Amino acid sequence: MTPRRLYGPVVLATLAAGGLAFFAASRTWADTRLSSDGLPSATVGVTGSDAEPLVSALALVVVTAALAVLASGRRMRRVVGALTMLVSVLAIVVAPRPGSSSIDRAVSAAAEKSPAFTGPESIGDISSSPWYFVAVLAFVIAFLLGAATIRWAAAWPGMSSRYDAPAARAASSEPVSDSDMWKAMDEGQDPTQ
Repeated sequence: MTPRRLYGPVVLATLAAGGLAFFAASRTWADTRLSSDGLPSATVGVTGSDAEPLVSALALVVVTAALAVLASGRRMRRVVGALTMLVSVLAIVVAPRPGSSSIDRAVSAAAEKSPAFTGPESIGDISSSPWYFVAVLAFVIAFLLGAATIRWAAAWPGMSSRYDAPAARAASSEPVSDSDMWKAMDEGQDPTQ
C-alpha cells in the first residue's frame, strides 16, 4: 500500500484512538464496596477522569490532532505527528495504574462522599477494571500513528488552494483601454487581474 493511500486510514485511526482513549477514561477504573453494620451497603466507583483529569484532556488533544492533520500542510503535519507522540507518552505516564496510590486516594475521596461511609473501616477491597489498559492501548496506538504521520506526511496530498486568499497583485502601470477589457472578457479571462 502506498503512503498516499494511508492518508485516510491513518487520520481515521488517530481519530478513533483518541475517541477510544476518551471513552476509556470516562469508564470506571476502580470501585469498592462500602459496608457497615445497620446501613445498606453501597458501591463507589472512580473513573479514569476522576482519578486523573489530564487523561481525558490528552485524549481530546489526540482527537484534535487527527483533525489538524486534515487541515494542515505537509510541514505542519510533521509537527502535529510529533505532538501526537508527545501527548500519547505523557498520557501513558500520568494515567493512574491499578493499585496505585492515586487510584486509592480517588476511591477513598469518592467513598467519603457516599452516605454509606461511616469511616475508613467501611471501605472494602478496591477492585480494578480493564479500562486503564484500554486507555493505555489507545494511547500506544496514537503514538504509532503519530510516528506514521511524521513518516508519510510529505507524501500525503495537501488541501486545495482554491479557497486561499489571493496573493497580492502588482498594480499595472499602463492604462488598459475599454476595448482591451472587452476582448479579455470575450476570451474568458478576468480583465481585473
